[in-house]
Amino acid sequence: RKDLRDGCCKGLVAPTEVCPFRKRLVCGEVNDLNAWVVGGVSGHAGLFGTAGSVAKLLLRLLDIYKGRCNVPNFPKVLLREFWHIQGPGTGNTWALGFDTPSPAGSSTGSSFSPQSIGHLGFTGTSFWMDLEHEMLVVLLANRTFPKAGRESQAKMRQFRPLLHDLVRKIW
Repeated sequence: RKDLRDGCCKGLVAPTEVCPFRKRLVCGEVNDLNAWVVGGVSGHAGLFGTAGSVAKLLLRLLDIYKGRCNVPNFPKVLLREFWHIQGPGTGNTWALGFDTPSPAGSSTGSSFSPQSIGHLGFTGTSFWMDLEHEMLVVLLANRTFPKAGRESQAKMRQFRPLLHDLVRKIW
């Protein structure tokens, strides 16, 4: 089991939701049931961090991408491949493990460049990083507490572009 329920962060992590499947309050463990069933960590869910630690990681990756630093066994060309849209010209917005802005209705809002990468989490977490303007927004929200639903999903869908446009405006 990989989670934060009994570790160093006990009592410091906000609850996620009252899970109907687990029949209890979920706090300090992965929300995604597929990841939970396989032990708590998978490629798409189960990571915990602060906004500062997520930003620090992403800024380090940006430095590698821009060629400002070298990391052994993690060449710039590999990162560029991960952040490159797969199947360009097909309408696909996905890179390897990351999303890029959609032509219309993107969660980035209207002011992030097409050279942006991001990731959206079901619980309300997200990040977007504009590679051209070297701007980063990390959002660690909790739209699923106390219960995930369509209303909170719709509100988050409206909120994200507004937030990103505001940050870009003051940047």
